[in-house]
Amino acid sequence: MEILNSMDYWFWTPVLFWVGLFFWFYRVSYPTYLKKLLKKGQKWVYIPSIKGFCVPCDVIFTLLMALTSGVPAVWVLHKWTSLPWFYGFAASPVFLIVGCVVCQKAKSKAADLYKSAYFLEYRKVRYAYESKGNFRSEMDVQNQTIWSFTKKLKNAESHGRLWKYVNAMAKSKKIPPDVYAETNYANE
Repeated sequence: MEILNSMDYWFWTPVLFWVGLFFWFYRVSYPTYLKKLLKKGQKWVYIPSIKGFCVPCDVIFTLLMALTSGVPAVWVLHKWTSLPWFYGFAASPVFLIVGCVVCQKAKSKAADLYKSAYFLEYRKVRYAYESKGNFRSEMDVQNQTIWSFTKKLKNAESHGRLWKYVNAMAKSKKIPPDVYAETNYANE
C-alpha cells in the first residue's frame, strides 16, 4: 500500500477541500436556497441567474468530500491498528452529515447578506418618505423597497458586480440621521 505510506504528507488535504466546498455553497450555489426562501413567502429575496448544474454539483461535491475525508480514517486504521484499511470508509456517513451542515450554514450566511442588504434599502426608502413628510403605510414602503432593491440588484448583476454590491450593502452601517437622533435622545 504505497499510497497509504504517502498519506503522511497529505493528511490535511481534505481540510482545504472542505474550505473550497464551503465557498462553493456560499458563492455559487446559494440561489437554490434563496428559491426555497421565496417559496416560503420571504419578500426580500432576489434570485440571481443561476446555472442548472448547481443542485447536481452540490450532491456530487458533498459525496466526494465525504469519501475524500474517509481517506485519513483509512490511513489511521492502517497506521495504528491491525484492522483492515477499508474499514476507514465507515466514517464517510459522518462526513456526509458534516457536508449537509456546511451546505446549510454557507447558504444561510449568503441569504443573511441579501437580507441585510434589503434592510439597508428599506431604511433608505423609509427615510426618504419620512424626511419629505410623506408618511406611507408599511405595505407601500415594502413594495417600494422591493421594487428599488430588485432594480438595483438587476443592474449590478448585468454589470457583473452583484456579489460585490450586495456585500457592500450588507456591510454598510449607514443609518439615516433621524433614526440616529431618536436613539441618542431616547437614552436621556
